[in-house]
Amino acid sequence: MNRLRPLDRDLVVNGLRLHLLDWGGDGRTPLVLLHGFTGHAHAWDTLAIALQPHFHVLALDQRGHGDSDPADVYNAVAAFDDISGVVDQLGLTSFVLVGLSMGGRNAMYFASRRPDLVRKLVVIDIGPEISTRATEAPAGPPEPDAWDSIEQAAQHLYHANPYPGIHYYRWVVSHSLRARPDGSLVWAWHPSVKERRSQPDLDWWAVVRAITPPTLVLRGEGSHVLDREVAERMAKELPRGRFVEIPRAVHTLHEDNPEAVLAALKGFLAF
Repeated sequence: MNRLRPLDRDLVVNGLRLHLLDWGGDGRTPLVLLHGFTGHAHAWDTLAIALQPHFHVLALDQRGHGDSDPADVYNAVAAFDDISGVVDQLGLTSFVLVGLSMGGRNAMYFASRRPDLVRKLVVIDIGPEISTRATEAPAGPPEPDAWDSIEQAAQHLYHANPYPGIHYYRWVVSHSLRARPDGSLVWAWHPSVKERRSQPDLDWWAVVRAITPPTLVLRGEGSHVLDREVAERMAKELPRGRFVEIPRAVHTLHEDNPEAVLAALKGFLAF
């Protein structure tokens, strides 16, 4: 059954409450979505709606993000335990895994460790090496500590990257903020995600070479995170890799150019 709205589900993994959105579709191939750093499960809603007729779509709020509990550490190794616990509790034995940015690295590490569970992998705008441009200060004014309104936050995102359009930003920001007791609005991620973020001692190119499921690498034409030469090398070093560059897109590709991303997914996932 296709749901009009996703079902909110909470799972407890090693004492950590993890929230996910279940879009329904029992009997279809499960497809798990992992958002990027400071993102959340609802950031996938528009893509989830497009994929819903073909897959059993599940979007996870990763630790410290959205409605999931904060944690003491944030990295791909810790995320592996979370994802393993979630898929085991859901009884998923073969599924498509899609990850954006931080979620893409978490998906890469998971697929390298449990390739028997991953039918196909999609890595969105992230790789073993991060572009030096990612460390540059973003254009425009800095973010305030809190927002006065949804509109203020939406306009800030729109001026940084106009591709998704202001109407999309107004909608997604309405799912991305939470109110403080004083009425001010802040992003729906816990401060610890920045305070306790760490990089495990991993050879990410070795991780890439250990990923045996078919893998699609998507890069935004204007990406400041994934350089084109790194994406092309990934496709070559992956045992079963494919690379597609998405035009008119920067980093959150499914927001910047949703139809091009959907076309790439259709070609790769064959639906």
